[in-house]
Amino acid sequence: MLAMTWTNTKTLTEFDPPLAVERLIYEVRPEAYEHWKAVEFEMWTKGEADRFPFFVGKETWLQKGDDVYRVAVVIYWESVAAWQAIDPAWLDRQEAAFAEAVGADNVKLVYANFEHGEQYYKISEYR
Repeated sequence: MLAMTWTNTKTLTEFDPPLAVERLIYEVRPEAYEHWKAVEFEMWTKGEADRFPFFVGKETWLQKGDDVYRVAVVIYWESVAAWQAIDPAWLDRQEAAFAEAVGADNVKLVYANFEHGEQYYKISEYR
């Protein structure tokens, strides 16, 4: 048996004020996933990060299936007010350009927490 000399250096970070959390779930055709991922990063991740200083960060999670990949996107905003102040016309233009770039038949938004009146807040993380 090997002796372990590892030391836990993780710390608890608490967010005060808490971060607003946007949760999105997409279904993406497996054959279009790599293209979707690259376009999503350029148009949405960098597009929002470069444009909105209140964009804090983003995580992307993948569940591979034979017929469809389910992709969960978690976006952190400084506040709900800042996030919801994004110009809807900009969002509409981005969404249209995104659908054209990846092919509307290759991706489908199946869940968005704000469309269901659900609001989550990131209050802490341990890393």
